[in-house]
Amino acid sequence: MTWRAFILGLFLVVFMCWADVWAGISRRFGWVTEGHFPEACGFLLVVVTLGVNVVIKLIRRTAGLKQPELMLIWCMLIVAAVFPTTGLFRLWFPMLAGPPYFAGRADSLWRDSALQAAPETLLVSKNPASLAARRFYEGGGQDARIPWSYWLVPMGHWLIVLLLFYFAIFFLCAILRKQWVEREHLLFPLARVPLDFTEDSGSTRLLPAIFSNKAFLIGLTGALALRLLRGVPVFAGGTEPWNVRLPLQDALQDTPLRTLYMVNVDLWWPVIGFAYLVPVDVSLSVWFFYLFGRVELQTAAWAGSPLHYGGTWSELMLWQQAGSYMAFTVGALYMTRRHLRDVARKAVGLGREMDDAGEPVSFGIAFWGLTICFAGAVGWCVWHGMGVWAAGLLFLMLMCVQLVHARLVSQSGLYWTWLVWSPPDVLHSLSLGHAFGRAGVVVAQMLRGLMMHNVSLSPAAMQCFKISEVFKKHRRVLLPAMVLALLAALTVCSWTFLSEAYTRGVLNFEDEWGNVSNPQDTFWAAYHQIERPFQTAQPRWFPFGLGALLTGFVMLMRARFYWWPIHPIGLLAISNWSADRMWLPFLLGWMTKVSLMKFGSGRMLRQAHFFFIALILAEAFMQVVSTIVRAISGGTFPGF
Repeated sequence: MTWRAFILGLFLVVFMCWADVWAGISRRFGWVTEGHFPEACGFLLVVVTLGVNVVIKLIRRTAGLKQPELMLIWCMLIVAAVFPTTGLFRLWFPMLAGPPYFAGRADSLWRDSALQAAPETLLVSKNPASLAARRFYEGGGQDARIPWSYWLVPMGHWLIVLLLFYFAIFFLCAILRKQWVEREHLLFPLARVPLDFTEDSGSTRLLPAIFSNKAFLIGLTGALALRLLRGVPVFAGGTEPWNVRLPLQDALQDTPLRTLYMVNVDLWWPVIGFAYLVPVDVSLSVWFFYLFGRVELQTAAWAGSPLHYGGTWSELMLWQQAGSYMAFTVGALYMTRRHLRDVARKAVGLGREMDDAGEPVSFGIAFWGLTICFAGAVGWCVWHGMGVWAAGLLFLMLMCVQLVHARLVSQSGLYWTWLVWSPPDVLHSLSLGHAFGRAGVVVAQMLRGLMMHNVSLSPAAMQCFKISEVFKKHRRVLLPAMVLALLAALTVCSWTFLSEAYTRGVLNFEDEWGNVSNPQDTFWAAYHQIERPFQTAQPRWFPFGLGALLTGFVMLMRARFYWWPIHPIGLLAISNWSADRMWLPFLLGWMTKVSLMKFGSGRMLRQAHFFFIALILAEAFMQVVSTIVRAISGGTFPGF
């Protein structure tokens, strides 16, 4: 843990955030910071470990970057990678400028209701003729300047609640670290990849120890060769690379089984690797419960229930997942009750026998920090027109979502998760339309539009706190490094996004959902709940209760019977955009591990572990290489 690691990590954070906003958001050459194992972070880890570190060792063999230094850089990168795309900046600025810009359209019925009810300090303007909003969307050419006078006030107001929310996540994860890492011994498969790759990096050898493993080298060369082979059609002048695809949607389209709502599945190779790295009961539950959910949709269709319409985004799946999230959170907190009691006693000065000297964040700071940040976020909502109890329940739901996604990623290896149910809509329906007032509805929906699509910060923070084990005596520097990375990411992404927007116009960014659909959908939802609060409050008690009961039952069976083969984690990922595409690779990863356990040996299981780590890193590296090639060619060369 040295200053050179801080400085190098900060430089890479700045470069990564600038590059992904410029190349990914503005020009759509390829997003490389999406998900919980961002390709950009894997690429930069490889470059630093095999490039920068090798050069340092060639100059002086004993001066190489050690594993704690490389892991500090990794932690800074994965925290910063949350923000450039769907984690925030794909959504944030269009949400501030989009409502006044689109309010000028004749079909924007929400102009005189939702737009007027919105707090003025949360938007660039409430005037449909706003020049700042129009130039944000349409661009002003190379000489255009950012009108900071219009942006500083709404950015400042939003930064207050965003930072309170982000710090609350850090403190929550710091509290849970000891329970999840030392008592429950979760595997953290996403953290295992950089840890195993950089092991013994500080030795006098040029390359890390993992390069002496034959299975790793076979996986590395095989994965690189496979990626190049898949790109042959592109190199020959085609527009798309080869990939293994299971055309389930096409095959079932005109059959009675079309209401299974299957999609055409491209084989995501890294998912097979992550599925192998987790216990077989966990990988089994992911694909088993996904198929179970498809059977539910088909059964609802045969029964004539309208709840199945929309498949993955149907009310059946949305409400069932909401019930599962809440039941799992209650169960997880109950299992953690003794640890939480000890943390609370330590925070108020009663638990002196509990030693937190080895924690990345002391329990007192984490407890009071979480309390203050939660109260501050609730106070922010109240200040902007939301009722106290509604604001409190809404942020409890938001923290529930963060806890669930941190657990999902830490335990199952799902490196891409997506929230399909909406906490404000669920709260509105469960309260029968009484939860929010006019301004409160708009604020709640804007929070949903900004903070509830790609839930990435809590999984990243939990990975960092797991990795903190390698820092030994210097664990307390981790949180300042994470905060520094967060602030650097917010600053660089803000400047780059606004510069590109006022030069090119976000309508030219080729991201219609983030720039156009999301802000409009947000204000349409607020409009309907303002104009018809009781008609739009339609709680679906059966799927909500079904999700809670199923999750509670599976958790109880897991706790009571050691032979119970299915894990409740699959119920939390039963239906979302990524689950539609990841269930098949999880099935293949599960089959691979079960086969080796049954017919292979312990050595084969261990070697396969290194093989799949190589596969994951090679895929991440080549994905960024593909993006770089596209950027250099100005988008004329397809990605491979």
